[in-house]
Formats: sequence, C-alpha cells, structure tokens
Amino acid sequence: MMLKGMDKLREKLPKYSGNRLAIIPLQSILAAVFSFVFLIALDIVPRLFSDITFLGLIEPLLPIIGSLVIAALALWLISSVWNKREETKSQLGDFAYQKMFPRGLTGVFMGAALLFHTFTSIRSLPPSPPVNDVTSLLSRSLLPFLGVSQEIDIWFRIVLSAIFFVLGVATVRSALMTFGIDYMAVVYLYFPEESEVQDHAIYSVVRHPTYLALVLMGIGGLIFRFSVYSILLFVIIYLVVRNQISREEKELVERFGEGYSEYREKVPALLVHPSKIGLYFKFLRTSE
Repeated sequence: MMLKGMDKLREKLPKYSGNRLAIIPLQSILAAVFSFVFLIALDIVPRLFSDITFLGLIEPLLPIIGSLVIAALALWLISSVWNKREETKSQLGDFAYQKMFPRGLTGVFMGAALLFHTFTSIRSLPPSPPVNDVTSLLSRSLLPFLGVSQEIDIWFRIVLSAIFFVLGVATVRSALMTFGIDYMAVVYLYFPEESEVQDHAIYSVVRHPTYLALVLMGIGGLIFRFSVYSILLFVIIYLVVRNQISREEKELVERFGEGYSEYREKVPALLVHPSKIGLYFKFLRTSE
C-alpha cells in the first residue's frame, strides 16, 4: 500500500522518478551509519591509542563532543532547507525543493544516529575497557546509586525504555498515516500555495506530534542506559528538537499571525496534558 502523500512527493522530485526515488533514503541511511560509526570511533579512540596520555584525559568528554559535532551538522543540513529556500527558489524555481529535500532528510537521519548513541553503553564498547575510570562511572546506570538492586535495575530500564520507544514509533506512524509523507517531508514549505490547513484533534493535544515522537524515543534511550551519558545525550537531542521547533514556529507566526501566537499559548509543544491522554491514544490508533 502506497503511503499517503507519496504521489505529491514524487511529483516534486521529478529527477527521482520510479525506483530512483530510493536513492534519497539510501543516501540518508548511509549518512546515519557513517555518523554512528564516527560517534563510536571517537568513543574508543583512547582505547586504541592508550599510550597517548592526552586521549586518556579527554576520554570522558569524547561521547559528548562527538554528539555535539553530529548535532551541529544535522542542524546545519536541516536548517538549510529553511534558510536557503528563497535563494534556491530564485535560482531553480520549482526544482528548488528537489535540491534541498535530500539535504534535509540526511540531517534527519544523522539525528537518528544521535538517538542510537543514547542506547549505547560507552564503557562496554570494544576493544577494551575505558582507559579513564571517569568514563566507566559516567556510563553506569544511576539506579543502583539510588538504592535499586541490580536485578530490578536492568529489567526496570528495559521495560520502561521499550514503552517510551514504542510510543515514539507509534506516534511517527500515526503522523504519517494522518498527515501524509508530503507534509512530513515539508513539501509545502516550498509550495505553500498547494497546502491545506491541517485541522486534526491531535493539534489540540500537542503542537508538534512528530517531534514529540522523537523526544519519546530519546527518553527511551535515556532510560535504557539511565547513565550520566544517556541523560546528557538526550539533552542534546532535545535541544536539536527545540531549535527546529523554534525555526518552524517563527514561520508559522509570520504566516498565520496572532492566531498562531494565541494557539501556541494554549497548546504545549511537546507535552501531553493528563486530561488529553485519551485523545492522544485515539490518535495512536489511527488506521488511515
């Protein structure tokens, strides 16, 4: 079954007709793989060159430094879809979106590498244990320090992490089914005259359901390790999401004026109020 909005997306990407459309997600997946490999490689560099004292000293910082580098690159790629819109439209006209969409998608997939990094046990990476004891300490679960037994600790983290991750995946699925891949791929950022106002109940619950999904999956990674590292890596993901929300909402305020400003004051961006839980789970049951 073809995804909702796929015809519109294909229409705006004439260069990628037929099976050539698969090139874009494949390129993005490769970017995510290389980004994750970069993160892991940076994590273990001190172990590969344990004779270099300086690397051992900075080892505890490398997971954060690597994540900040990938986050900055991802944001740069994604933001270029917004920031270079008028420039590329003046140069390429209706083909501007075709040029910029692969860049934006690559940035999104690089963000996925950050997400997987939160699930990674830094101290357990091969080829050997960390050379700096601080690295091991920052990578350990915090629950035993709070008095939770190790037997309960691991199962608690696995179960709770799975719940949040599944909720995130389900939210992405429902967003795709409800709004269509054309809206998810910001086609109408470049073709606003073809867009339609989305009036769905989920927007009375949360302003950005797709970004909520990313945050939920990030919380899953945070809980899965529940270490200082996973907390800090989640904070980086959250800041990336908030940065993108700020960029999008600036445009929405310009487009819809005071009406959107008032809406923003009434409905949270990423938080589901307890009184709206029922509507949220109804959205998750979306079938078409």
